[in-house]
Amino acid sequence: MRCSQPDVAEGRLQVEVYEEFAKNLYGSFELKKYMARYIWIGLAVSVGFHGTAIGSYVLGLALTREPPAPKRIVILDASKLGAPPSITDKTVPPTIKVARPKIAPPAAAKPVAIPDEEAKEEVTIQSQEELAISATATDDTTIFGGEGVEVIIQEMETEDVIPSPDAFTPFEIPPQAILSPKPAYPQMARDVGMEGFVLMKVYVDKKGNVKKWEVMKAEPTGLGFEEEVIKVIPNWKFTPAIQQNQPVGAWIAVPFNFEFKE
Repeated sequence: MRCSQPDVAEGRLQVEVYEEFAKNLYGSFELKKYMARYIWIGLAVSVGFHGTAIGSYVLGLALTREPPAPKRIVILDASKLGAPPSITDKTVPPTIKVARPKIAPPAAAKPVAIPDEEAKEEVTIQSQEELAISATATDDTTIFGGEGVEVIIQEMETEDVIPSPDAFTPFEIPPQAILSPKPAYPQMARDVGMEGFVLMKVYVDKKGNVKKWEVMKAEPTGLGFEEEVIKVIPNWKFTPAIQQNQPVGAWIAVPFNFEFKE
């Protein structure tokens, strides 16, 4: 079999490539061998590049920054300074004196001479001793003092001003219920076997009477519990609250529990 010249050349080239490849084998072992060294080389190159860039920037800022202006110190000769201004300088405006207004005395203060015929009778002014009244009390409401003088002292009964339910009234002894009629059990709640609770806030005056009230809480609503309480709460009677041994009006909370019993 005869081979042409190109075929021989191509075969020889393939042999040379294979031999060259066999001489320069590069696999995992070679990679492990050279990898660490090339990593450190790359890190050194990177650090050097970034350090050069940052250093160039900082150096440029330092070179372009203007130096601070030097402080200027001026030395003055005290002998060349003028004299300080005088305290008694004539250029200071003088103090303006304001004259007091002249007020004429009232005309009533001037005595005016009148004829004796026009003069009125002399008025005698009583002294404090003469005005003193020796009063003797005959009872708690009537005092007689002097001739034809009768003084009647009547104690006016003032009605309590009911404060707001949120207002706090201090007291040492709270009101105590002495008459407390119970509310009726609502028929609607009785039919369904429902129990309830109502918390009332009532104002007890100085005489222990309930003057005002409001519903603070009702559970459940709509079954008539609060309506039944409102019917009886005006008829309650309390002892008044006591503050410094005196009766005072105060707001108190009164709870009502409705327990269903067949």
